[in-house]
Amino acid sequence: DEDLEKALGERSSFRASDIYQIHDKLYSGSLKNKIYLAYKDIEKVTASKDDDDGKPDAYRRLQSLIGLKEQKELIEQMIASHKMQKLRMDMGMRRRTMTRHMCFMGNPGSAKTTVARLFTDILNAEGVLRTGRFIECGRGDLVGEYVGWTAKIVQKKFRQARGGVLFIDEAYSLVEEEHGLYGDEAINTIVQEMENRRNNVIVIFAGYTDRMKEFLDRNEGLRSRIAFHLNFPDYNADELVDILKLMIKEKNCTADEAVIDECRKIFATAGKHKKFGNGRF
Repeated sequence: DEDLEKALGERSSFRASDIYQIHDKLYSGSLKNKIYLAYKDIEKVTASKDDDDGKPDAYRRLQSLIGLKEQKELIEQMIASHKMQKLRMDMGMRRRTMTRHMCFMGNPGSAKTTVARLFTDILNAEGVLRTGRFIECGRGDLVGEYVGWTAKIVQKKFRQARGGVLFIDEAYSLVEEEHGLYGDEAINTIVQEMENRRNNVIVIFAGYTDRMKEFLDRNEGLRSRIAFHLNFPDYNADELVDILKLMIKEKNCTADEAVIDECRKIFATAGKHKKFGNGRF
């Protein structure tokens, strides 16, 4: 317990990559300090990965995802824009204020959250986002129990996401009839914070396509502050086969063609169901 507290330090929030690094350090440290004492003074050396192009792992991970051409092009545009901004500042020119908030629309399992996390890591590595924090929340995390609580809760979430991304899933639930209580207060505060913190927090709204469009149509102030609207289409049978092959490869396994052909048939049938899970399936 003391080792864990020391490793965590004074920080109150962590990305998944931070936790992996802390776990690695604790694990290797306990091996040589408590189990293999003969290696106590030996430093652990990690085998270097092939990194010829200098791109971070998150970038390669995004490029390896099946489909998502529009999403991949957007990240290239944002990186190029950031580099242009940096050149302007280096030359003493005035920095242009840009709105970078996004809306991800698509059915469950279409990689919205996965892409949002990779976006965050890539933009952090490129210097667009200072901390690379990824704060994921829904209605239950934003709406308070009493009048006046909601605004403070929303403001706290924005503070936690400073230098990173605030990912709001199913944002339309804030203003739905059965859940509408205090939802307007949350929306108004979100709009205000998006404007006040547009230089250090990117907000990504995500949800079903039709419901997100209705939600934005009802909130002109919110819609006008979202610069990028990305559609995440359902995967077809061939794309799901490609995803399956990618998963098999990542697990260092193989599958013969008979298995692949059978899975393609399963995907084609499953894709016709109304509540099909896309990539999750």
